[in-house]
Amino acid sequence: MMDNKPEECSVCFNDYAENRLRPRTLPCGHTFCSQCIDNAIKNGQLTCPSCRAEHAATASTQFPINYAVEALVRKLKNIQLTTEEVVPAKPYEGSAKGISKTLRSMVQEQMSSISRLITSCEEVLSQLGEYRGQLGDWKTHHLQLQDRLYALVEQNKSAMKLLELEDTSVVDMTTQGEEGKTQLQAMLGSLNTVNTAQEVFMTINEVDQCNMEVENWLRKCQELFPDVKTVHTSVKVQETIREALEMMTTETGATADTVHLGDSASSIMNKVQEITGEIHQKQLTVSF
Repeated sequence: MMDNKPEECSVCFNDYAENRLRPRTLPCGHTFCSQCIDNAIKNGQLTCPSCRAEHAATASTQFPINYAVEALVRKLKNIQLTTEEVVPAKPYEGSAKGISKTLRSMVQEQMSSISRLITSCEEVLSQLGEYRGQLGDWKTHHLQLQDRLYALVEQNKSAMKLLELEDTSVVDMTTQGEEGKTQLQAMLGSLNTVNTAQEVFMTINEVDQCNMEVENWLRKCQELFPDVKTVHTSVKVQETIREALEMMTTETGATADTVHLGDSASSIMNKVQEITGEIHQKQLTVSF
C-alpha cells in the first residue's frame, strides 16, 4: 500500500490532525494515524497495513509520534495540531514608531533562533521515536531468545529423564545378570557332588533351566541396550548447549567494552548503527 499524500493516512485517507489522527510510526518504519492503528490491533497484535509485519501492541499510544510528518503538515496547511505544540512565530508586526530598526532586527534574530530550535527539537523527537521503535524490536527479539532458551532447558530436562529411565533399566538387568551368574556357579558345585544317576538327571534339568534363563538374559541385554533414542537425544542436546555456551563472549555481556563514537553530532540511529556495526566486526574478528 503506497501513500497517496504524505500529509494523509494511507488507510483512512484523512489528513493527519490532533488527537485521534496524529501520525505514529511503527517499528517497521511505516506511519499511520492513531485511529487506524487502534482499529488494526487484534488480540495484542498489529499487522502493518503496508508490509504486513507483525508487532506486539495493545494501543496506538505505545508507538512514537512522527514529528517530522506533523512538521510537514504544519508547513502545508499552517494549522495547529495540538495544544502542546509551539505556535509558529508570526512576522513581527510592531509599530514602526515604537522601536528602532536595530531593536527590530534583534527581535527578528531571536525569532529566527527560536524557529531553528523548534526545527531541531522536531528532528530529535523524530529520531527518538525511531530509536524507541528499534528498542521495541530488540525487546521482542530478547523475548523470542528467552523462549528459545526455555525450550532448550526443557529439552535438557527431557534428556535427563530418558537417561534416568535407561539407568534404571541397566540396574535391573545388572541385578538379573548377577543372580544368573550366581545360579550358574551353584550348578557347577552341584555337578561336582552328584553321586547317583537320579542326582545327575535332576541336576542336569536344573542346569538346563538355569542356562535358558541366562541365555534369555543375554539376548535381552543385546536387544535393549543401548536405547537409540536416549543416546541420540543426550548427545545432540549436549552438543547444542555446549555450542551455545561457547558462543558467549564478553562482547555480548553486560561488561562489554565501551564503543567510542566518532561524531557526536550524528543522529541517534546513525550512532546505533555505528555501535552495532563495531560489535559485529569484533565478533567476526574473534570467530576467525
